Amino acid sequence: MRNLAGRIVWIYTAIMVAGFFILTYPVLLLFVIHPRLYPLAHGYRKVWGWFLIIVCGIWPRVRYERRLSRKKKYVFVPNHSSYLDIVSCACLLPGTFSFMAKQELRNIPLFGIFFRTIDIPVNRKSNAASHRAFIEAGKRLSKGMNVLIFPEGTIPAHTPELGRFKIGAFRLAIEQGAEIVPVSIPDNHRRLPDGKFMAFPGKMRMTIHRPLPTAHLNTSDAEALKEEVYRIIEEALIEKGVIPTK
Repeated sequence: MRNLAGRIVWIYTAIMVAGFFILTYPVLLLFVIHPRLYPLAHGYRKVWGWFLIIVCGIWPRVRYERRLSRKKKYVFVPNHSSYLDIVSCACLLPGTFSFMAKQELRNIPLFGIFFRTIDIPVNRKSNAASHRAFIEAGKRLSKGMNVLIFPEGTIPAHTPELGRFKIGAFRLAIEQGAEIVPVSIPDNHRRLPDGKFMAFPGKMRMTIHRPLPTAHLNTSDAEALKEEVYRIIEEALIEKGVIPTK
């Protein structure tokens, strides 16, 4: 019965959200014609995301360990357990930022326009293409736009337990002098399970952990920075009862 209810909620949400997207798509097209308008495109994404959250019956709870400054540049690094993570981060994280994620997202009908414009697609099968994507991310940071990278690279098969972190986000932050912001999202694997075509109303907690400065670091410190962020997010998920204590 629970699975049937989850399927009904998923179908209802998909219809409502797709309808909203289609009706407002001409407005979005205006916002992505030039990079200077990308903050408006990101604002549109927030509105669309909030519509999805409301329709799906999700109530978010956000906790900041420390407020972020608009004068600093950040690389956000959340754990990844559901496609709902993209919506959660778009809605709840402050400022304007670009997602850096797998290039396959460009092919999603309607939604893929973000990954063809404001966001940064990554071809994970090509080292050269991945390198170009990180160069583009560095350019975005230098122009004042923050960047979000899921350090696991994909949704792990054993979610909600963390997958192995890749080092690219941490090297990028050090090279650009940006602060790393760990983000823990404990509930999304329950709200929108990966690959199940089901959705379940409920709470959606997010903790935006204190930023970690990188100005004093060099690229040889990227591994230690990666391990520190992994520990912060893992401990937060243990504290929320999402994964067992090791």
